[in-house]
Amino acid sequence: MNGEPLLELTIRGRVSTNSNRDEIHEWRENLERHFASFLPSRVDKRKISVEVKIWLSTSRLGFSRRNDLDNLVKPILDTMKKMRLIEDDSDVFHLEVTKFPTDGEEGVHVRVRDWN
Repeated sequence: MNGEPLLELTIRGRVSTNSNRDEIHEWRENLERHFASFLPSRVDKRKISVEVKIWLSTSRLGFSRRNDLDNLVKPILDTMKKMRLIEDDSDVFHLEVTKFPTDGEEGVHVRVRDWN
């Protein structure tokens, strides 16, 4: 992971997983709105590192397997592919995902850098 971020943004709003059919559409629309501010193919088929920090309401933690890290990050990577910011998530050579409890607003912070 070298240099300046290729892409970095914070997205506020209730975080969802693909398994939550009631909320995933709203979450994906929120992701798409925010990722739309970046040019397609922003990472130009590079090997990349993706760091994701996820803030979830304390009340949602510990009650459901839906909030597993892999389930939480999948809609983010899928949206990056859909918005043509990455060609495929196979371009990700390093993935760092952390979730934090919050009593405030939920959200995510995404940073993409070159991977060496």
